Amino acid sequence: MNAIIVEDELIIADHLAQILSSINVNVIEIIDDLTEAEISLAKAPDFYFLDIRLSNNQNGIEFGKILNNLAIPFIYITANNELEILKKAIATQPTSYITKPFKERDVIAAVELIKLKTKVANYLQIITPKGIKKIAEQEILYCEAKGSYVNIVTENGTFVQRMTLKKTLEMLSDDFLRIHRSFIINKHKISSSKSNTIYISEFPLPISRAYKSLLIKE
Repeated sequence: MNAIIVEDELIIADHLAQILSSINVNVIEIIDDLTEAEISLAKAPDFYFLDIRLSNNQNGIEFGKILNNLAIPFIYITANNELEILKKAIATQPTSYITKPFKERDVIAAVELIKLKTKVANYLQIITPKGIKKIAEQEILYCEAKGSYVNIVTENGTFVQRMTLKKTLEMLSDDFLRIHRSFIINKHKISSSKSNTIYISEFPLPISRAYKSLLIKE
């Protein structure tokens, strides 16, 4: 999973990044400004850690509203115990929150909650010219690598995303399987197969020798 930390206290942000690294969460970026935070949406992180009160009187809750509208999970970081502030924060529907000074177990518990909710949701989140879009996994037929891009072929059309096939597979559930260096398939969409070909709906896709043994196990 990939995360972005929006926190203006460098020591706290670094400590949080170390904890996340220890549980195999990649911290894409540490940001201390809400303008930069909005720009960072283009990097499509899986979730954010977001400080409620930043320097220069910036209010993290405003960015929390944006994340909530985009259905991007986020965890508030707060040292604030003012009731009205907390009410406003809760209204933006964060996945969780941790209080300063936080403990490692609190961070890990918050991340596990993100993982649980993301898995239950069963969707792939991509960036389109119209903004962030969620594609239900059940609609995805297969994904095909095309250079630096991946074609996500669904029942309702094809979406092109700048990412690796490996990263795409990491974002999907166990319902998806790699059958070739260029293809990932939805196992529930298999209509038939031959020795070196598998059919997803009416689409014939090649099975490489390297991945054939994995398919047989399934």
